Amino acid sequence: MDEYQIDAYPNFSPIDFDTKNISSCSNDKYFNVEFECTNMYVLSARKFQTINDTKCHKFSNVSKDKIMQETTIVSWLSQMDVPQDAFGIVVAKILECARDMVRAHKNVRVIPIRVNIVVTRASEDESDEDGEDGSDERSESDEAEEGLEVEEEKNCSICFENFNFNVGVPMPCLHLFHIKCIRGWLEKGNSCPLCRHQLPSE
Repeated sequence: MDEYQIDAYPNFSPIDFDTKNISSCSNDKYFNVEFECTNMYVLSARKFQTINDTKCHKFSNVSKDKIMQETTIVSWLSQMDVPQDAFGIVVAKILECARDMVRAHKNVRVIPIRVNIVVTRASEDESDEDGEDGSDERSESDEAEEGLEVEEEKNCSICFENFNFNVGVPMPCLHLFHIKCIRGWLEKGNSCPLCRHQLPSE
C-alpha cells in the first residue's frame, strides 16, 4: 500500500517566475506554485533497497480565484501522476497554505508556494521473499530487526531544523531528513547519517 508525505508552505526564495503577464495596475493576488514530486520505490524492505524518481512542476501567475477552486489543483495533480487517493490531502494542504498566505501577506501581489509530495510505493514482488509453501521463512535476526522501532524525528539530523515547513523524506532505515539535506549527504557517501546503514551503491 502506498504511503504519502505531503506539505505545502511559503516559498519566498528568489525563484525566477515569469510575472510579465500580470497587469501592473491590478490589485489582484496571484500565486506561483512549485511542486516537487518524489516517487520512492521500495525494491526490498529487508535489504533496504529503494529507487527515487523526483520531478518538478511549476504553475505561474495563477489567480487567487482560480487556485481556490479544487478543480484547478486536481487538474494539476492529474498531470503529475499523483495517485488519486492522495488528491484530497494535497488539495487541503494547498488551500490551507494559500488562505493563510493571503491573510498574512496583504501587500504581496505574487505569492510563491512550494508543495512537496513523497509517495512511497512498496515492491509488488515483496511477497515472493516468503517461502514457497506460503510460510514465512525468517531468521531470528530478521525478526529482531523488525522488532526495532525507530524513534519519530521532529528535526532533520543534518541541518537540525524541524519539519514544519519542509517534508521529511524517509531513508530505507526509516530515519527522516530534508530532501536537500540528504541529497547533499549522499553525494559524499552511501550511508544513513544517523545509523550508518549502508545503502546499495550504483
